[in-house]
Amino acid sequence: MLTDRGWRQYLNGNVHVMININDGTKIRVTDDDEFHTVFPESIDLKITNRCSIGCKMCHEESTENGDHANLDAPFFDTLRPYTEIAIGGGSPTSHPHIGELLKSLKNKNILANITLHEKELLTNYDKIQEWIDKDLLRGIGVSVHSPSYERVCDFARRNTNTVLHVIAGMTPLETILSYGDMNMKILILGYKNWGRGAEYYRENQETVGENIKDTESNLDQIFNKFKVVSFDNLALRQLNIREHVDDETWGLFYQGSDATHTMYIDLVKEEFAATSTSADRYKLMDTIDHMFAKVKGTMSHTI
Repeated sequence: MLTDRGWRQYLNGNVHVMININDGTKIRVTDDDEFHTVFPESIDLKITNRCSIGCKMCHEESTENGDHANLDAPFFDTLRPYTEIAIGGGSPTSHPHIGELLKSLKNKNILANITLHEKELLTNYDKIQEWIDKDLLRGIGVSVHSPSYERVCDFARRNTNTVLHVIAGMTPLETILSYGDMNMKILILGYKNWGRGAEYYRENQETVGENIKDTESNLDQIFNKFKVVSFDNLALRQLNIREHVDDETWGLFYQGSDATHTMYIDLVKEEFAATSTSADRYKLMDTIDHMFAKVKGTMSHTI
């Protein structure tokens, strides 16, 4: 196992995975023609449906009276060391037992990340910083919806594992660029036509489409404004990213389709799926391998 400068490695099926626990860099290689994994390397984990912010495009349909999840599911004991868990909600900091969950994951050498709305970060700034300082959180995703908050920027500069999240079609180009800083990392997410997002899209389809076109037309400007620019698979399709990069770059950085080494778990409803917008949902099982086998490869898309 590599330990120099934070590197760890493990074998997942025929895939040799190397991950840097300090900055999140991941390298996946195989001696075969295709990747064949047997467990998820990254899991989106919903732990609550409670949130008082009320985002009009929330695909999880979270509310201020939403339920919290039971965090004692048996599958936690079957997770492999250095699996990445992206904890979200709802408002994940509202869960009364999130601190216990973070400690448990650290004891299992699971890499816990969290996704927060900018307002949630600012409200819980000291608590989140304490979790980071205790190595309970490895990565922080901050969803930004307003023009640059200086305190959000200060947090991101102080904690270099912070990634700003924006939504293609929802976040105007000027808001994205207002955070432009070569010390910043940004993740562009695709617009999820799901939950409240479906109703918002029906009423604002033209605006969403124009924002997506505006973002795609100014990708070079975005690339030049940030230290790291990344995309989820939905944004890769919506923004036609394949058309903007050469074959070598694509082959080096594209991590594969959803559900080839990732999956989604909704602990509130005690179900799992390929992604958070998958129509096919299944009841939780006791082992992560069995759940992953159920969804693996169900989201194969050509990008």
